[in-house]
Amino acid sequence: MTSRLFGARFFYGWIIVFITFITSMITSGISGYGLSFFVIPMSEDLGVSRAEFAIINVFRIALIPAIPLFGYLADKKQGPRLMLTFGSLIAGFALVFSSQVQSIWHFYLLYGIVVGLAMTIIGGDIVGAAVISKWFIRLRGRAMAFGTMGISAGGLIVAPFAGWLISAFDWRLAWVVLGLAIILFIAPASAIFMRRSPEDMGLLPDGDVLPSSHSTYERAVLEYSWTLKQALRTRSFWILLITGTLAYIAISSVLFHQVAYMQDKDFGIQTTAVMATTLAFFALIAKPMWGLLAEKIHIRWVMVVGFILSGISLLLLVLAQNVPMLLGYAIFHGLTMGGEATLMNVALATYFGRDHMGAIRGAVAPIGVIMGSLSPVFSGWLWTPETSYDLPFIILSVIWVLGGLIMLLAKPPVIPKIPT
Repeated sequence: MTSRLFGARFFYGWIIVFITFITSMITSGISGYGLSFFVIPMSEDLGVSRAEFAIINVFRIALIPAIPLFGYLADKKQGPRLMLTFGSLIAGFALVFSSQVQSIWHFYLLYGIVVGLAMTIIGGDIVGAAVISKWFIRLRGRAMAFGTMGISAGGLIVAPFAGWLISAFDWRLAWVVLGLAIILFIAPASAIFMRRSPEDMGLLPDGDVLPSSHSTYERAVLEYSWTLKQALRTRSFWILLITGTLAYIAISSVLFHQVAYMQDKDFGIQTTAVMATTLAFFALIAKPMWGLLAEKIHIRWVMVVGFILSGISLLLLVLAQNVPMLLGYAIFHGLTMGGEATLMNVALATYFGRDHMGAIRGAVAPIGVIMGSLSPVFSGWLWTPETSYDLPFIILSVIWVLGGLIMLLAKPPVIPKIPT
């Protein structure tokens, strides 16, 4: 089908990238950027505080035991296709039912656990990153960048759409529309087009063609793939885990509270929506830049620079007292923070190869999910009417810088000797 549509020279791996883009756009637009638009209206309607509403993230901790299993399934031949198809159906219907909740406990259970489970299955952090890592080696930086651009596109397209639905109608209708969008845009494409690896279709990574004289051994050493057991023995694995967790803490809390923070600074809902969209736009266009840098410069150094700049740029929101300063935050934090997903995905594949990337990501993700889930609650707990979110956002800025400094220690692991 793709040969007839795009020509015989078209590499099927870009179809995989596109599916990851769409999946990341919808899931991040709903559960990442978009959820912040629901904080105030749902809190007021259900009669809870912002900190109580933020507890919704804690319920994702219940999913921890399943994450390594999802990573393991992502490495199986039919795993990615089945996970995306059925996960999107579960998430879609659960969001539709979320429109009917009458108490915060209903929302905790339905959105926090059911939707959280489904979003973990279909989100780009495990399946998308693992599959793109298998389809690309030389072009991995740009492929991962294009795939993860969907995360920022979610903030640019899906989240503002959710905000418009809430303002034009109400938050209940917004959940119905967003649930149907997941069902219609993710399930069919995943069921028809998703494939685990190029080898499953008789292809090679990056669309390369090797002469028939190449032996099986020569094909295998195109990139050394570490098993999860081998990776766990390396210092690099634990440094990447810590660094990724710190970034997850900062991003999840900022995305959850930034709209409310801007409103606390007496900026109107229209201004805050524009700024959230602006941040997402610049995070979107930043990803190809970071991806190309990761192909030219070792990923370790790119991450050091990117994370430290993310921490510095976050302080612009703390200092913002007028629209130009707020715009500076949206632009510069978008450009720096926007590279995190791309860089982490490239880093894990660069350090540990592609064959077992699902299992490795499944081992890395749990601690990030725990800390990322607790982070918005902690920031909400530190919020006061007098200081708003100043203190938690300063702490998040320091966390970004700390992640960049720790990455200085992440020397590439020594590849074990291959028996001859």
